[in-house]
Amino acid sequence: MTNLRDIGGYPAANGRLKTGIFFRSGELFNLPAATAAALHEQLAIKKIFDFRRPAEINNRPDSLIPATEYENINLLATPAQANPSLKNMVINPQMDRYMFTVYEELALSKSAQKGYQLFLNDLLALKEPLIFHCFAGKDRTGFAAALLLKLAGVSENDIFDDYLATNQARKKANQKILAEFAEKLSSANLSALKTSLNVRAEYLQHAFSEINQHYGTFDNYLTNGLQLAPDYKNKFRQSFIE
Repeated sequence: MTNLRDIGGYPAANGRLKTGIFFRSGELFNLPAATAAALHEQLAIKKIFDFRRPAEINNRPDSLIPATEYENINLLATPAQANPSLKNMVINPQMDRYMFTVYEELALSKSAQKGYQLFLNDLLALKEPLIFHCFAGKDRTGFAAALLLKLAGVSENDIFDDYLATNQARKKANQKILAEFAEKLSSANLSALKTSLNVRAEYLQHAFSEINQHYGTFDNYLTNGLQLAPDYKNKFRQSFIE
């Protein structure tokens, strides 16, 4: 398990985002029993939100966490849409350009908007510790974390700091993946894979720019894009800011 971290604690609107509620992560595949138990006993995780595609889950299913509910929300469900899985990272030599497409679709595609709507409504109803993740915990998960922080009124600098922290959190895991493929890929594909394993501020900024271009404001995006209730942001802040 890599890239697990609590996104709480940041200064937010009229307070601070609660800690111990929102944990972002990479996949939870093949966890040692002690690690799975710790997620339940120490972090008190009540629900796992898995943003991966069914094929990703079939290949590397999440380990069972005691007394924890599991939900799969396939954010990029349409076959023609961007696919930030490891398999696609390996075969796409135009990965840097492709990543901008991924973030456009995370912000604007109907399946992603429906998925994030479901996630946001569920967590507001749950109000208990949860983990949300994809494969690496960087794109589908990174945009979800940015949505949560923006909903809370966290500063743009802190939102981007959290987003970019993935590069350090995944450093060892990324080195292992690159070593595994070093003898199997062309130099161009290996370079593309290296690009795909990290995040850049420009990717997230592109998603926010697309939101502003299509919806005008973030609040309009919440109500007209994600189809959240008009009072969702206020309820979120009442529940999760202290």
